[in-house]
Amino acid sequence: MNVVEFPESRSGGGFYSTTEAARYLKMASALSIRNWVFGTERTAAVIRRQYSESRTELGFYDLLEVRFIDYFRRNNVSLQSIRQVASAARKELRQTHPFATSPNKFVTDRKRIFLLVAEELGDKQLVELATGQQAFYDVVEQSLAKGVEFDPNTDLAKVWKPEPASYPDVLMSPKFAFGHPVVARVHVPTSALVKNFRAEGNSFQAVSDWYRVPEESVRQAVEFEIEYAKESA
Repeated sequence: MNVVEFPESRSGGGFYSTTEAARYLKMASALSIRNWVFGTERTAAVIRRQYSESRTELGFYDLLEVRFIDYFRRNNVSLQSIRQVASAARKELRQTHPFATSPNKFVTDRKRIFLLVAEELGDKQLVELATGQQAFYDVVEQSLAKGVEFDPNTDLAKVWKPEPASYPDVLMSPKFAFGHPVVARVHVPTSALVKNFRAEGNSFQAVSDWYRVPEESVRQAVEFEIEYAKESA
């Protein structure tokens, strides 16, 4: 079985700067992302990049893997342990981006991989996450599967809704707008909607009529952009 590779085309694979990734992931700084994705003079990268080394942007799968790493860092799992888990998962699952893979494919093997790495490194926090039955599935729900739709043919993520409860019509997919947020069904970028909203005197109805987008979708797009702009300020 061959390792699954990813498209080099930015239009088909998403296109984000580390600053944009930090904004969408609600991370305070892009520095951690740069370190995890590109490595430093002293440490290796945590993930295997979606694009070639000559490029500086992240792809859609990179973004979701960073989201996964950030969750574990927030739960005090060491970066060394996460790096080892990522390496082991790539090898065991024959997948270049295992943290962007469906739980249906990943859950069965992940617990074993986590335990092996945790025991090898003596990481008590990781042991607790891997051995606690409920905590382990909470990780799947909160860090991997929440708001993500997976391709049934490849088990890879194809759509991510950053805030499915608050903004169910806002989604991100590498198929649309270079992977940046759009509204569902019509796939108009949220950035375009909020720009037009301001130009039309803050009228949801005017934007809805202009783009033929439901007014509720316009409202969600505008509120999403305002909230995420504050996060990156």
